[in-house]
Amino acid sequence: MKKLIISAAFLFAGFIVSAQQDAQFTQNMFNKLAVNPGSAGHNGGICATLLHRQQWVGFEGAPVTTLFSGDVLLGGKHGVGLTLFKDKLGIEDNMVGKLAYAYNLPLGPGTLGIGAEIGFVSKSFGQDLIAIDDRLKDPSIPNANTSAMTYDAGIGLFYNIKNKMYVGISTLHMTQTELEDVANGSSNDPTDKGALNYLQSRHYYVMAGYDWDINNDKKWVVKPSILAKSDAASTQIDFNALLLYNNFVWGGVSYRIEDAIAALAGLHIPKVEGLKVGVAYDITTSGLSNYTSGGFELMLNYCTNIVKPPKREVYHSVRFL
Repeated sequence: MKKLIISAAFLFAGFIVSAQQDAQFTQNMFNKLAVNPGSAGHNGGICATLLHRQQWVGFEGAPVTTLFSGDVLLGGKHGVGLTLFKDKLGIEDNMVGKLAYAYNLPLGPGTLGIGAEIGFVSKSFGQDLIAIDDRLKDPSIPNANTSAMTYDAGIGLFYNIKNKMYVGISTLHMTQTELEDVANGSSNDPTDKGALNYLQSRHYYVMAGYDWDINNDKKWVVKPSILAKSDAASTQIDFNALLLYNNFVWGGVSYRIEDAIAALAGLHIPKVEGLKVGVAYDITTSGLSNYTSGGFELMLNYCTNIVKPPKREVYHSVRFL
């Protein structure tokens, strides 16, 4: 596992680190389905996750993102998942909805999820655009109230060993579709100013994680993980480490190269089996640290096994026919 994480880090280390089109989350270890359709059903039951993130607190127009994802394993092999999220950045609103399917194939000591997803992407701009120069003279600046929608698709592979080790690779926005809308949505004249023209970049994700039970008694478990994401022009890498105590409470740190250091904490709700709540606080390390106090993220996660009802059996004695 150590070799796998180091290899993944060096694979992406040569790229420049900067912002990407896709929204990011610090608690990415609880958010596999959103970036890899091959993970659908990997928990062996029903799982749902809700994430809310406010990035760059104190910065006007900073990103605010809410995401819901849920998946279920059917028939022992078929994983089905749903992801919905809304991302707001200044006057820009993005909405995404997608369905995922994964075929879970037993392979060696674990299971290989072979997955695909399809859905929609919507982008719109509000009315509060502020520009120093006359924005109507620049066709690259969309008009107010401009919006567009297009389809989206992705694929992924996810290998899981008894929920103790995982590795995944995926490609999102593989069709690289374009969101287009003419100025004010009113004409087909190519000379119109302020048309919306936005090309989705193909994104690549590599993830890996491992649970190390220190004393083999599940009292102290170290959970290192890595998430690397690239659009072939820039790359971000998140290194994470959580320490889980007695399968009840956890704490940890995350480091996003040239962007942020984060503290994470969470617990399993005692009276609701399978329910977890987690929080993360990002300390910005980039040049934006002069303008923001950091970022905050809240996570709710619920997982439960699908228990088959016991089969009713009737016994007949041979003495009474």
